[in-house]
Amino acid sequence: MKTKIFIIAAILSTVMAVQAHSLGLGVQWNYSAGYLRAPGMAFLVSPSRVTHFAFNWFFADTSVVGLTFDVVPIILPLSTNVLGGSFNFTLGAGLYTNLVFGDDLGMDLGLRVPIGFNLLLANNIFEIFTHMAPSFGLRFLPNLDVASPFFPLAIGARVWLR
Repeated sequence: MKTKIFIIAAILSTVMAVQAHSLGLGVQWNYSAGYLRAPGMAFLVSPSRVTHFAFNWFFADTSVVGLTFDVVPIILPLSTNVLGGSFNFTLGAGLYTNLVFGDDLGMDLGLRVPIGFNLLLANNIFEIFTHMAPSFGLRFLPNLDVASPFFPLAIGARVWLR
């Protein structure tokens, strides 16, 4: 019972801290192309319209969990009348980190460039999006070296709470 109260209090505190009108929650399907070829899922938390966190899990021969943080300041409207909403081009910059669980534990950290499109519906409350994020970084485990570039692809949906 105490755990449930703590979780509810944490969610309410987060909503109030970021002014609930700008909090987005969502899910996305991922596919990573490049050195890691694997499908995956992610849970999304967006504290504003331009900042997005994703907690990722890729499942293949090895399991990979990761975290991404993107700032997407460029949102260019392409059409304002698609299914009653606006269709936009998006471009940003971000960071990623991955833990790879295989024969050896692996860890990498780097930069990413999310390039995509979104469709905002129902007075900007519901969002459908897709993006590709070329990613470049360093591998810290098992050895320090340059990580091979990879290209995560995503399609997802987010609900914006007011």
